[in-house]
Amino acid sequence: MSFHTDLDVPMKILQPYTFKFQAQELPQKLCQVSQEALTGYLLFEFPILGGTDSMNRWCLGVSQGQVVFSGNQKLSWQVFLKIFQRYISRLQNADVRYALVELEKRFMQEKQKGQSVLFLELMHELQQLGLFTMEELRGALRLGILSDFDTYLFKYPGQAKFIPSTPLELQTSLSGFDIEDLLSQAKERQVWWKKLRTTIPSMESVPLINSEVVNSANLTNQQKLWLKTLVSKGQTLNDIASSLAQDSLEIAKVFASLIDKRFIKIQSPPVTSTPEIFVVDDSPLILKQFETLVTTWGYSVRAFNDPTTLLQSIPHSNPAVFFLDINMPGITGFDLVKQIRRQPQLASVPIIMLTAEQTLTNNWRARWSGCQFLSKPLAPNDVSRFKQGLRLLLSQLLLIHQSS
Repeated sequence: MSFHTDLDVPMKILQPYTFKFQAQELPQKLCQVSQEALTGYLLFEFPILGGTDSMNRWCLGVSQGQVVFSGNQKLSWQVFLKIFQRYISRLQNADVRYALVELEKRFMQEKQKGQSVLFLELMHELQQLGLFTMEELRGALRLGILSDFDTYLFKYPGQAKFIPSTPLELQTSLSGFDIEDLLSQAKERQVWWKKLRTTIPSMESVPLINSEVVNSANLTNQQKLWLKTLVSKGQTLNDIASSLAQDSLEIAKVFASLIDKRFIKIQSPPVTSTPEIFVVDDSPLILKQFETLVTTWGYSVRAFNDPTTLLQSIPHSNPAVFFLDINMPGITGFDLVKQIRRQPQLASVPIIMLTAEQTLTNNWRARWSGCQFLSKPLAPNDVSRFKQGLRLLLSQLLLIHQSS
C-alpha cells in the first residue's frame, strides 16, 4: 500500500490509501475528505504516544464527507452508548443505568447483526424509554467529536489510513456534521484552552475549596453549599465534567472563574508512583506478550515497534528503565543505546538488552555499553526462567530508581 503525498489534488477515492502528517497538518487533510465527499473510516495512529492501548488510535467515521461518529474503534453501538452516557445526564441515573446494562446484555447476544442495525435498534429502545430528544443525541455526538479533536487534531504527528465503506455500514439515522464547521469550532476551542492553561494547567488537577475566602465572601448559603458540594468528592476536573455530563471546556471555564475569584485552589495532578517501562522490539507479538506480562505485575509499560518512535516520545515522558531488542532492522539496539545516552536526563536510566542470541560478543558489547543483558526464551522450557529473571530484574532496578 503506497503513501499519497499530493493530497491537494481532488480525486475520487475508491480504494484504501494511507498518508502521513505532521503536527498541525491534520485539519488540512480532513478538509480534503470533506471536498471529496468520502464515505468510510479514517483510522489514525499516533506512534509518538507509545503503548498499545487505545489512546494512540483514533477512528473517524465519515459519510458523504460528513462526520457521523468519532472514537477509538470503528462504528459500534457500544461507542455511541458510551458517548450518550457521557453527555446526557439522565442516562447517568442509577435506574437508567440498570436498564442500559440489561440492554447491553441483550445486544451482546445479537452479534450476527451488523453494528449499524444494532445502533438503530438501540436508538429505538432508548426512544421507547423516553430518555432523550434527538437534539440531545446530536449535541452529545458533537461534543464527543470535538473532545476527540481537542485531544488529537493539533498536537501530534502520525499516519492515517482511509478505508472506503458503503453508506449502509455507516447508517446511524442521524445526519452528519460538516467537517469544516467542526474544524472551525475546534480552532476556537484551542484558543480557549490556551487562555485557560495558565489557570488550569491540566484537567487532571483536583480543585479544592478555599474555605477562608468562601466563608468571608458575600455569597448566599446556597452558593457556598454548591461550591463545597462541587469539590467534596476530591475528583479531578475531568471527573467532575463527566459526573455532570458537561463539556470539559465549559467546566474549565467555570473553574477558571472560581480560581480567579480565589474561591477555588488547584492541586496539581499527583505524580504516579507506577514506574514507566519502555520496551522496543520489531515483533508486535513479543511487544504484546511483554506488555501483558509486566502490567500484571503492576508496572506501566510503553511499547514501541521501532526505535525512531521511541526517541520521539522521550521528551514527553520520564522512563524508569529501557528494554531494547538488539537485532532490529535499521538502527540496532546498540546504536539506540548511544542515542539515549547522549541525552543528559537519561544518562543513569537502566538499559536492558534483549536478544534471542547468547553469544559472547553480545554479552561483551552489552557490558561495554553499560547495560545489562537478558536472553529471550528460545523454547517453552525457558519461559518460566525468563519470567523469574525479568521480575527479579525489574524489582531490583526500580527499587534503585525510586530511591535515587
